[in-house]
Amino acid sequence: MTIAKKLPMLIGATLFAITAAGSAQAVTLFSGTGTPGATDAFNAMKAAIGGQANAGGPKANGFRTISWDGVRLDGTDINPNTKVIVPGTTVNIPVDRFLGQGALYAEEYTVSGDGFASVNPATAGQFPAFSPKNTFAMFDDEPGEFEDRFIEQSFTLAGTRTAAGTRGFGAIFVDVELAKSSSIEYFNGSTSLGKFFVDPAPKSGDPSFLGVLFDAPIVTDVTLTVGDKALFNFDGKTIRSFGAEDLLKGIDLAVTDDFIYAEPTTIANVPEPGTNLGLLVLGGMGALALLKSNKNKQKIAG
Repeated sequence: MTIAKKLPMLIGATLFAITAAGSAQAVTLFSGTGTPGATDAFNAMKAAIGGQANAGGPKANGFRTISWDGVRLDGTDINPNTKVIVPGTTVNIPVDRFLGQGALYAEEYTVSGDGFASVNPATAGQFPAFSPKNTFAMFDDEPGEFEDRFIEQSFTLAGTRTAAGTRGFGAIFVDVELAKSSSIEYFNGSTSLGKFFVDPAPKSGDPSFLGVLFDAPIVTDVTLTVGDKALFNFDGKTIRSFGAEDLLKGIDLAVTDDFIYAEPTTIANVPEPGTNLGLLVLGGMGALALLKSNKNKQKIAG
């Protein structure tokens, strides 16, 4: 059975995902485009999570943010395993760079202070930071390839590798211009809790925000799809730029900025959806599909 429902153009639309076991999981969607809209949606999700911005060890409630601006780009980052790609502008961060914030990544990803212009000059000026000055994206390390456009984040108890769950996660995307080029998929273990698409921004360079809040800490991992191609290829020695996007050919390039998520805590159990039950929600605020999926993740302690 498939359920479809039109959503109004509102921040904080609440949906209900009904599992095969008969339990309902509230899902609140936050979405906004352009600087005012993205800011309002980001702040609305922050208010809905409640509490304060956390740092340090695990907390009982509140939220965490990552803005990337604390990453140093000159080889003096707090994590000695941060690798400089272009001195002063672009670095690779290790998978545990934000373990103190309860975030563990599947691969090394890239932080840039110049909107990635130094690794892809054709996009200069295209990705202004939402919160100056650093932005965040992935790269492809397979020779000649630009297909790796995914950021995978697992949640841990802050400062540890102990697997944890969060009630919700949201992110700023910059310069999303085509529908369905960018998305966030939420997972409980290997089971997908839904995939939501980022709404295109009103003009080039504008931010979009997408976030989803559940009523229990069931989200163990998220996968962000960021645009249609990686901005550049880097094999550890040589940088190869993808070049310019081509919207007429369906190639949209994008990056991310600020992340927000509810404090990672003990994982709540969620019944797996039955093979004959799905939930599909369509509307101006994106799309949600409830489905079963397998996914490779960075190994962390259970």
